[in-house]
Parts: sequence; C-alpha cells; structure tokens
Amino acid sequence: MGEKYMRGIAAVGNGKVELVRDVPIPEIGPYEALVRMKSCGFCNGTDFHIIKGEMSVEVDAFPTLIGHEGVGDIVELGSKVRNFKVGDRFMNPVPRIMPGTRYGCTWAAMCDYTVVQDREAMIADGVSESLLNPRQLECVQIPSDFDIFDGGCLITLNECFSAARNFTVEGKDVLVYGAGPMGLATMRYMRYLGAKTITVIDGVKERLELAKTLSQADETINFNEVDKAEVLKGRQFDRVIDIVGMTSILLEGSQYLRPYGIAGSMGVLRNTDKVMDLSKVKNNTLVQMLNFPYGQFDITMENIELMQKGIINPKDFYSHVMSVEDIEEVVRLVAEKKAIKVILDLQS
Repeated sequence: MGEKYMRGIAAVGNGKVELVRDVPIPEIGPYEALVRMKSCGFCNGTDFHIIKGEMSVEVDAFPTLIGHEGVGDIVELGSKVRNFKVGDRFMNPVPRIMPGTRYGCTWAAMCDYTVVQDREAMIADGVSESLLNPRQLECVQIPSDFDIFDGGCLITLNECFSAARNFTVEGKDVLVYGAGPMGLATMRYMRYLGAKTITVIDGVKERLELAKTLSQADETINFNEVDKAEVLKGRQFDRVIDIVGMTSILLEGSQYLRPYGIAGSMGVLRNTDKVMDLSKVKNNTLVQMLNFPYGQFDITMENIELMQKGIINPKDFYSHVMSVEDIEEVVRLVAEKKAIKVILDLQS
C-alpha cells in the first residue's frame, strides 16, 4: 500500500475528541488480513464515557483511539491466510497499533484500518497459542452484502438482544429506566421474547413516543411531566432494568420489585459510581449486572436472521449517518440527546 498513515478518532482528555491523521496503518503478519473499515457506531454509553474520562473499566491513557462498533472489508491478505478472502466483511475487527504510535488503543475501530487474524490456520499450523489474539474471538464474519451502516449498529443490537434474553423476561412485568438507543432496542427484543408488560421511564418526550410505536411499550412515564413515584405507587414488577447506568436507579427500582424480582444493571456505570449501598436494596431482590452484556457475539447470526425476516429493522435504532470529519458535532448531538444513535461513515 502506498499510504503510511490513516485517520482515527482519539479521546484526548478534558472531555475532548479529535479526528487525527497520523496513525500508522497496521502492518499485517502472515496469518493476518488488513480490513478497510466502512462504518462505526458511536456508543452513547462507552464512547461518551471514555471521552469524558468517566469509564468504569480501565482504558488506555489519553490520547487513546476509540470505537468498538465497527464494520469493514478485507482488502489485503497475509501469505498464510487461507480461510478468508478479499471482500469478506467483519464486525468488530481487531485493533492493531504499531510500535511507536503516540496513541493508546481503546478498541480503535474508528480508524481507517484494522486487522483480522486467521486463527484456524494458525492452530492447524501449530502456531504457539501465545500468538493468538484473544480479541479475535470477538470478531465475527457477517454476510458481505450486509448494509454497512446497519452494521455499525449491529453490536448495539446484539448487546440488547443478549441482555433481553439474559434478563429472562418471558411472561414478566418489566419496568425499564431509559429510552435511549439501548433502551429502545432492548424493549423491542423484550417484546419479541414475550415480556408480559413493559413500562418505561424517561425524560425526553420524543424518545418515549418511539418507545410506544417502535418498541411496543405498554406504558410510558415522563419524569419531567409527572411524579413517577406517584404513578408507580403500590405497583410491583418482576424485572426492573437500568439502561441509563446509575446505581441510584437500581436502588430506587428495587423498591418496585416483587419478592425475588431482578434489578438488572445494563447501562454502563461511570467510574465515579461503582459502589452501591446494598442496605438500601429492597429485601428479596436479585441484582444482575450486565454492564457489558454476555453472549453478544455468539448471538450475531441469530440476530441477522431476525433482521432478514423483518422482525428487527436496524435503521429504526439509529437516527444519523455522519462523516468522521464531523466527530465534534456527533458528540454534541449525543450530549444534547438530539440523536438516537449516530453511525460514523468511514468512507467519507
């Protein structure tokens, strides 16, 4: 390749994010393939928390390259790759930061190029297990004709599908806090999985309207217009799910649970909010932590089948497709809740 450097989105500290152009393009090894990224979803939780310095899990020091919802196509093969071909499309390809790069790596799927590793070929050839990248297990090949912008939403939808299943909502009365992109999608999957009733709390009128029409919620509560405690007084649910990411919601929500009901944590917690006073949790409450939903990669093909059948439409769950050149505007739209979800176009 004639190019030496690529673009990337870097969180640089103090709540700022930049489009940078001096990231060395990865050099692939014999068992690797170079992937040209097509799109990447901007995560209203993880990416936003990283930029603000509030992420509850460890991230690389600033400046760090971000993005974990990317989709791209193979454009170059290493000499010993035999299970992939040029044009194969992948969700969540593996980041590769070359030695001497001045940036840290916190997933880095908002860069122009990433890599995939041919693990099958490596294992068959007896390559040392120490050379197998564990991150490759999170990289999933998807149909080559899968829409690239829908692909930027696929991990989000996988997480919502797996979370809805893990919370075992069939036949249950569910109270959800949060009607952002994750909340809207999770409620849609809960309805698909047979939730008996779904009630959702949020403060944005437009999102609550979507919760009814798109996610088929039975009831919406706008906490900016009514006293939610008064509306919920005396009521009980089998599941209370926090999709905002606040321990105070888990404590509050537990008060509305039936005995042995589940208070589920799905929203990404901030690094300033990782401790919960269990003495304030309602007695006989089960707390289920799914800040990083379990099984979101294994569920990919099942989810794609739901999309092919028209049961789930990915386009319902993102509102904007924008160039990486406009990353500061993207962050503003998310911060002001003027976008459901933004997909970054890495081809522009």
